[in-house]
Amino acid sequence: MRLSFQSHIPESLKDLVLELEQSVLNGRLPDKDTLGRLPERAVFGSPLLLRAGSVRLILEGRLQEAQEWLQAAIKGFALQADHVEMLSMIGLLTLLNVRIGDFHETETLLQFLEEETLRYGEGCGGFVWWALARGRCWTRTAPILQTLSTDEYFANAADRFREAGDDTWFAYLLLDRWLYGADDMREGEWAKRVGDLRKRAALHPECGAVLSILGGAEPTEEELMRLPSRYAYMVSTMSGQGTETAGPPVSDLRYDVEVQLFAARANVSRKLASGERSDAALSLRQMELLLEEMSTPRTSVWLDRLKAEIGEAIACVPPIAPFSVHSDGLSAGAAPRPGRLRIQLMSGIRLFGPDGAVVPPKWKRRKSRELLVYLLLQPDYRALRDQVVGQLFGEGEPSKLANHLYVSLHELRNTLAEIGFEDAIEVRGGLIGFRESVIEVVDVEQYMTLSRVGDQLWADDKEPSAMLFMDAVRLYGLLGADMPNVDWIERWRSQLLERQTVMLRRLGEYYAGLADDSHTEQWLSAWIELRPDQEEAYQAMIRYWKERGRHAEAVGWYKRLERMCRDELGTEPLEETKRLVWGV
Repeated sequence: MRLSFQSHIPESLKDLVLELEQSVLNGRLPDKDTLGRLPERAVFGSPLLLRAGSVRLILEGRLQEAQEWLQAAIKGFALQADHVEMLSMIGLLTLLNVRIGDFHETETLLQFLEEETLRYGEGCGGFVWWALARGRCWTRTAPILQTLSTDEYFANAADRFREAGDDTWFAYLLLDRWLYGADDMREGEWAKRVGDLRKRAALHPECGAVLSILGGAEPTEEELMRLPSRYAYMVSTMSGQGTETAGPPVSDLRYDVEVQLFAARANVSRKLASGERSDAALSLRQMELLLEEMSTPRTSVWLDRLKAEIGEAIACVPPIAPFSVHSDGLSAGAAPRPGRLRIQLMSGIRLFGPDGAVVPPKWKRRKSRELLVYLLLQPDYRALRDQVVGQLFGEGEPSKLANHLYVSLHELRNTLAEIGFEDAIEVRGGLIGFRESVIEVVDVEQYMTLSRVGDQLWADDKEPSAMLFMDAVRLYGLLGADMPNVDWIERWRSQLLERQTVMLRRLGEYYAGLADDSHTEQWLSAWIELRPDQEEAYQAMIRYWKERGRHAEAVGWYKRLERMCRDELGTEPLEETKRLVWGV
């Protein structure tokens, strides 16, 4: 590895740069304040300092800045023809990208790194193998990494750091592997590696902190302060006290998908402890969506456990009183958190400010309102720029489409600023979306979460499932009722209509099983009202009254079906429906 002596580094700083580079070569990170005082052109003229600065930025949780520094370091080592260090920095950049779900070129990088390990495995450092291990956790990249198992990639990473004498990253790799899944680290080669860490703990405080955590001890504040910010946050959420007090991740850590998983788990546990079952279900759904993208043994076990806990919590709550299918769910909800928007998209768009009052935005362009709704229907209220252009503006000349998006985005930002939400929308890394601190809840997201968690509980425990369904159905209404003639929204409307249909049918089935005449008729009537074209809804009502021995009620509902078929469809009921009533 060569020291830098680039011509564009000012003469007055060359001695300091060389001194700092020698410090890096000796295995020490440069002093933070000294590195910060160097002008950018001096740092960017030294690949060694870029590497060290990137590492420090990552440890501090400044992930977006670290990406820029790593890209510059890769170019610098490439110019020096230092293939080993260039590979190491590509590995670190790829590891960072997969942690935050930035897949722009990352799949290509992972394929390249795996090819390098097959061609030149001994020359690939710990960051290369670590990136491959984490790439295996992602649903979209796991299929392209087939050479080794996740554990084997982790093991190679640990051994490379150990062989290089890089005790700090050896410790952090062991901690990362423990956070991935701890059960198989108590024996075999992993137990030996933990034993090696014990030998290094006396010399390195961070190794001692990691060793304490791996041993099962609850970390002290001092130990957490020795860890990188992402690990400090994740480890802190795992303790009983951390589950109660952990807030959302701050700064760039909110882009770290695994950190978000740990935060969601803490939030579910906190909501369950305070009896907020609907909010717990929402947080659980967020965790489930994240796990569809990135799954680890530890987080998968958490999801199964939390599903069971939510089912038990709901079962302990007395049944809620029936309510109108058309009641306004958001306006009667819990008090909002300060400074956040609560948004209704069904039965017309309405925005509720921090005080619960409706805040009416003024729209100049239809597409700006469409953009608002589209973003609010996406996971985490964010979407890829190309996806937004394709859905909202269709095909055409790219420059014109980009201009249409810019105009709509500009108006949306201004409109939200006028109602008190400055800088609510951000464009970053090819993504367009809301900043995390803006949205409290969107009714469609709440509706889908309650419905999906209810679906998961239905097969095993119908009572808590029915309660979640009842919480959900009151939120339902036509999505974007004040947005006619919008093609892309029709798919969403159809999906919500089918989901509402399933929940009403199941509620009718649930109360029919209890022989509860009033509630059975209520929910089956709601099904018929929602889907008068579905004869099976009438059949369910007729069948229920026939089984209860109340022939007159069954005939009454058949007559309603008969009138509907004659007046609206010009047909008559199916033969199987007639047999249900008359038994012929």
